[in-house]
Amino acid sequence: VYVRGNWNAPFRYQAWNTGARLKPAYYAPRYYIADPYRYRLPPARGNLRWVRHYNDVLLVNVRTGAIVQVHRGFFW
Repeated sequence: VYVRGNWNAPFRYQAWNTGARLKPAYYAPRYYIADPYRYRLPPARGNLRWVRHYNDVLLVNVRTGAIVQVHRGFFW
């Protein structure tokens, strides 16, 4: 889900890197990008989900919390 305007999360920004593991609060369904095609992101298959983290986009394996791909400053 992409929320326009004053977007806040219950945690502070952190610049995540590929291979890091997130706690489930960081990739809860409310942060999923429901329509990746709209943002020209490739489809997330299987257990992968595109997740918004402030202005960054992370491709996360929601079973393990592992970050597969990072796009910093995506929503600038």
